[in-house]
Amino acid sequence: MRSSSPASGVTRRPPAGPPRRHPLLSRILPTPDEVLQSYLTHDEVFILVDEPATSAFLLEATNEILIIVVIALVTGFAVGNGGGMVAATLGLMVIGAVTATLVVRRLQAWYTRYALTDFRLIRSWGVIKRQLAWMPWSKVTDVLLVQNLAGRILGYATVRIESANEASGFKAVTDLRDPHRFHRVVTEMVQAKQGKTVPPWMKKDDGGSGGAPSGGGGRGPRPPRPRADEAITIPGLPSIPLPDDGGDPFGD
Repeated sequence: MRSSSPASGVTRRPPAGPPRRHPLLSRILPTPDEVLQSYLTHDEVFILVDEPATSAFLLEATNEILIIVVIALVTGFAVGNGGGMVAATLGLMVIGAVTATLVVRRLQAWYTRYALTDFRLIRSWGVIKRQLAWMPWSKVTDVLLVQNLAGRILGYATVRIESANEASGFKAVTDLRDPHRFHRVVTEMVQAKQGKTVPPWMKKDDGGSGGAPSGGGGRGPRPPRPRADEAITIPGLPSIPLPDDGGDPFGD
């Protein structure tokens, strides 16, 4: 796979090297980067790879962490006051169930990757059941950046990407570690693919009277606005002279 070089002031993240683990282990339980590498075509180049922020996960898991702390305190208090093995067992079971839930959620977040390549946007997720959604740059229609107060403090945000296909699985890119950089690269890629729309009157002229704008093939300078004593001309209709007294030119 060919390497990528910096462009537009954005440092590109090079693709991961070949796996050093045992091939069988890489096939049964590959790392998130190995999974992402397996989805690329032979000449596709990574531009940027991001993943959900750990700070966002910890903030979302605040309730579960508080439950673990409270159950641990209650269990310790009950055991200290003669609760015995029953209280300790129940407390440990609840703590173990909540902890297992957090571990599963953390694994799901760790296996989530958002990649930008020179051809498409890729979203890869799933630990046991792998899932992939991607969208070519030509299909991107709308991009929305959402960052709440906690995200502004901790530095994460969500980028929502819409396409012409409403059934696309590529919707929200949640809890990005570097959302502004991700949003900027998406904008630059869409601009490079779809181009800009510049009205003719915004194009620079070459300075000559009646000449074509610089770059060739464009229109000339904007015509001056008509004076009050000039006629109104509508293509396909006769000229309508402006009244001197401010009356209705369409009246009798």
